[in-house]
Amino acid sequence: MSWRIEPFPEEGALLEGAIEVYAAAFAPPPYSDPDRGEEIRYRLRSLHRERLGFRGFISLSEPKDVSTPSHGVVGMTYGYCSQRGQWWRDVVARKLDRQARKQWLDSAYELVEIAVHPSFQNQGVGAILVNNLLEGRPESTCVLSTRTDSRAHNLYARLGFEIVTEMTFTPGGAPFYVMGKML
Repeated sequence: MSWRIEPFPEEGALLEGAIEVYAAAFAPPPYSDPDRGEEIRYRLRSLHRERLGFRGFISLSEPKDVSTPSHGVVGMTYGYCSQRGQWWRDVVARKLDRQARKQWLDSAYELVEIAVHPSFQNQGVGAILVNNLLEGRPESTCVLSTRTDSRAHNLYARLGFEIVTEMTFTPGGAPFYVMGKML
């Protein structure tokens, strides 16, 4: 099976398919968050699309078949420029020393979300999405966070990301790796 990459949809059936894939990817452990699709719908409408450098992609299966999730969407990703005043960036900046902040955050693109439908994981969809998202970015680095108990950090490591620090974002919350890649 091959994958077709398209720009992240602003509305319609393909946007709904991307949200369904996101919800399906974060429903099983370790996330166990079946309502996460509604959360991303809200963040896209109210905040993320308006950020400087917003860019995203979806992956569609080719040829489309019966086992394909809704509307053929099997993966999604998006990101934007990391800037002071953004919650994630500011929390991470407080954790890093001055040199690490300068290296990783002064000119950074955030890989904010990526999800691949569970039926299509470990088939290269995530790598294709990340490579498309970062292609031609003018920033010096790309940064992201991922739970330490998920397998996602293995994909990022294969794509050249390194662990910058380990931290929690909320008191008593799950530990995350903050990872970065020089662009």
